[in-house]
Amino acid sequence: MKKITTAVDRIVTRIAGKQAIEEYRAFRSWNEVVGEVIAKVAVPNKVMNGVLYVSVKNSTWRQELIMQKPMILEKFASRFGQGIIKDIRLQ
Repeated sequence: MKKITTAVDRIVTRIAGKQAIEEYRAFRSWNEVVGEVIAKVAVPNKVMNGVLYVSVKNSTWRQELIMQKPMILEKFASRFGQGIIKDIRLQ
């Protein structure tokens, strides 16, 4: 199965570019990066040009995540490299 995944990654990289692949991997890793509690109240919708768009359950959680955003961005940077996720827009 790994060979198929690697082949698909190479094809998609040629079409969309390495940045897009890394953005998608970061998008898929949201739950692991933020943890179980935040993952229950905030769901990523899309990632475009390094901006991760996230739907948040309510305004209280939105405010909490605004305060935690620098820390979350730092976690993404340490895991995927600087500049893959440049910003998080909380909706």
